[in-house]
Amino acid sequence: MPVHVVTQGLGWMPWKPALALAAILAVVWLSLRGFARTRVGAQIASQLALMMALYALWQLAGSYGSPDPAVAVARGAWWASLEQHLAMPSEAWIQGPVLGHLWVMSTADIYYSAVHVPVFLIVLGWVLFMRRADWPFVRTTVVVLTGVCLVIQYIAVAPPRLVPGLGVVDTGKLDHHSVYEVIAGANQYAAMPSVHVAWAAAVALTIVVVARSPWRWLSLAYPLCTWWVVIVTGNHFIVDGLVAIALLAVSAGIACVIPSQRPVRWSRSGNAPPRADDAVSASPARGTA
Repeated sequence: MPVHVVTQGLGWMPWKPALALAAILAVVWLSLRGFARTRVGAQIASQLALMMALYALWQLAGSYGSPDPAVAVARGAWWASLEQHLAMPSEAWIQGPVLGHLWVMSTADIYYSAVHVPVFLIVLGWVLFMRRADWPFVRTTVVVLTGVCLVIQYIAVAPPRLVPGLGVVDTGKLDHHSVYEVIAGANQYAAMPSVHVAWAAAVALTIVVVARSPWRWLSLAYPLCTWWVVIVTGNHFIVDGLVAIALLAVSAGIACVIPSQRPVRWSRSGNAPPRADDAVSASPARGTA
């Protein structure tokens, strides 16, 4: 007998709690910034406040607008026809093998709704607390990437599961794990690009660039797994992931153009000196990861 896991309460933090948390962190920053012994703590609090404020802005902006479903569906159908013209595999073909296995569908839907934000935040926290010299690069890349994704998502595109004739099933409705039924106001017509894939690829890039262990290359499996999940759940086209990865490359390139934002590993000397800006200044903790 299949086991149904309840996912209510999982998903993304709404913008109001995120903004409140940003305000609390800002107060902490202001309280600590005047003391020499708490300078590093103040800098960390300031960066956490910045990231939470940007996250709140992303959530708030994403809740605005009333996309025309018919227009969004037409755009989704156009992307599907483009993939077909390029002889790419269809989303229905990729999804097909999992449809007869409820536990696989449920796992994929839970992954879609509950994994990408916590993993993203954990990796950002790791860099901020343990690899602070590389924080400017990671922060700038993530801010540019997310901002560009948000702007593009204002052009409504329906996901495959909402485009008639593609044969793609809404697995979330089948197994009762739909994130769009749990999170009120979630925009279902923001399929292009896939922020899931964008953030997962950013996580992998961060680990590859910042970590030192040869095992860091295994992190590349994470965006590939995420890409597979967003397709088999019917939430994204293949090209949504391609565009997300291209945007990450552009965002990282922009960060590297600015000398103060380059990762330590890519600096001219290979061992960049501490950088002092409104971000967190460089600090020890550069062992093997």
